[in-house]
Amino acid sequence: MMSPLSKRLSLMMLVGALAGGPVACSDTADEHPNTEVPDAGEPDAELDADPDPDAEPDGGDPVETRALPLSLKVQDEAGMPIAGASVIYQGQAHLTDLGGQVLIEPAAGAETMIVQIEAEGYAPSSAERPVVEAAEGQQMSALVRLLALGEAQSFDAEAPATLEVRGVRINLPANALVDGEGNPVVGQAEMTFAGIEPSSDDLRFMPGPLIGVPTEGDPVDLLSVYMADITFWQDGEKLQLAEGVEADLEFPISEAFSGYAVGDTIPFWSFDLQQARWVYESECEVIAGDGLVASCQAGHFSWWNVDKPLGTRNCVEVTVVDAESGEPIPGATIEGEGQSYLGQVAPFGATDEMGVTCVDFMREGTIELSALHSFYYQSADGPLTVVGNETAASCQSEEGGECLQITIEMSNARGCLSGTLLNEDAEPVAGAPVYGLYEMMTGPASAVTESGDDGTYCLALPPVDEVELVSVHEDAAAQAVISFDPDAFTEAACGSEGCEDAGDLVLESGATTCVEGILNSYTTQGNEYVGVPRADQPVYIYLGDVELTCGPDVNPEDRGQIVAQGITDADGGFALDLPLMTDVQVTVVIGECHEQFGRECLAFSNQPSGSVIFDIEGIEASVEDGGCQQLGEFNTPPMCYQD
Repeated sequence: MMSPLSKRLSLMMLVGALAGGPVACSDTADEHPNTEVPDAGEPDAELDADPDPDAEPDGGDPVETRALPLSLKVQDEAGMPIAGASVIYQGQAHLTDLGGQVLIEPAAGAETMIVQIEAEGYAPSSAERPVVEAAEGQQMSALVRLLALGEAQSFDAEAPATLEVRGVRINLPANALVDGEGNPVVGQAEMTFAGIEPSSDDLRFMPGPLIGVPTEGDPVDLLSVYMADITFWQDGEKLQLAEGVEADLEFPISEAFSGYAVGDTIPFWSFDLQQARWVYESECEVIAGDGLVASCQAGHFSWWNVDKPLGTRNCVEVTVVDAESGEPIPGATIEGEGQSYLGQVAPFGATDEMGVTCVDFMREGTIELSALHSFYYQSADGPLTVVGNETAASCQSEEGGECLQITIEMSNARGCLSGTLLNEDAEPVAGAPVYGLYEMMTGPASAVTESGDDGTYCLALPPVDEVELVSVHEDAAAQAVISFDPDAFTEAACGSEGCEDAGDLVLESGATTCVEGILNSYTTQGNEYVGVPRADQPVYIYLGDVELTCGPDVNPEDRGQIVAQGITDADGGFALDLPLMTDVQVTVVIGECHEQFGRECLAFSNQPSGSVIFDIEGIEASVEDGGCQQLGEFNTPPMCYQD
């Protein structure tokens, strides 16, 4: 599991962020289910027998159906939910809740739903699901994992620059970048990078299905060699290449990919978040470097992917049912991992009202399949291994061989874990988030709740061996590991008897860092601007990016998680301790909303963009001992202080 420090930092970022039709193996299937790349092996799941074509459907009254809403969960690499992520569907943004979840209704008459997911500090992503008609009360499920942006690299935008990260090299000409209005970028700029190298990284973090749109012809399934999100920034604003300018990109080709030689070409694709497809752009040339390298040219920056269309495939029709009742589960999605190859089946299709969907995989390959659903924790018997054969077959066509068939049983059995959250003085802490982190067959996962007025909390959990409890509240953090006897698992629900007792979880203050700055407003004396220090003004530091809201019922705490607060001194200065964090951003808000001018009287920084968002250095420091990070000068209009 991830270290307590890393988990605390992840939680700090999280808390600060708060503020096609049914498928089958025929031409009625999903137009392009996702694919991966396997080898040989022995199956651990017995393939289902073909259903009896003469069997009569069950009797009874017809069931009233509806288009299922999409239940989407967004989480990070540690399995932590990402609260406050923006999920955009048909131009409307929906924010994920404390558990990283959001529920979105499909548009009337829609056959598919495509959503884009964005969160501060993460590479963007997309998800697509067909709209399924099923009984009232069901949901379509999607789990989106976002890849954190790496540490930003700074460079001079007016000079040629060569940037390198994880073996990927980016060569920029001088004066290559423009801002959102097309103006040339001068001075220092930054680059962030999030990459996926298939032989060593988790392909479940790719931004969407591996489906490519070529210049001509039908969409194709792809096999990735390397994919990366490359973004350039200045003062928090995204930059792009100037019109007609290209950047040279070099991606390493892992030794795990055989068959490439110097002089070969590999197609180069950029990801279109709105259509959740990789769009063909050009060809990369394989050259000699430190091993083989794919040399490519990019005319813009986004997610890029070096990959080739997949050849012949096998397919498997998957039926997902409730392990207890045997009833079909609509709205489930399938994930798969290659066991003898580099590849991942990414969710794209979803089970129909009969619990059926279909996925393609590499011919004669081996995949390990599991199902995901918002109402169910996991497959009852673990992931199932499927081995392909030499006869090509595809979900998209009736030509060739037949699809294999398997059934995945899902369990919604759950227990509960309860305890009490206390501060260092053994007093109950109310309204604090408590997370339970655990491992599942589909990777890290989490449950979340809030402590009640008496500090008590309860988490609903699947049968797991171990749960790590973590809570972050104001300037304190708590962490504990609870082990379970899997043979003694008892189904129970929060609010009833039978919950496991976690005892007391104590919030303790940890190391701090500190920041300082100064508040001025400006007036004119003659022909010069003169700064006027502003004393006794409130200072609030929030985790993450918050909206500078004003209104009669808006209090400072309504904007987000406050990690430090104080007031400016006689010289307009402030210095505040806050919990030690790394790789996070804070929003600094100084002053109060004005009755007449509203949020115009909330201070802004003197940076060109007017941004009040700052990267916090992970340096242990305190106001008492010194070494605080300088945030510079903030300004408010003089009219805010006039009677």
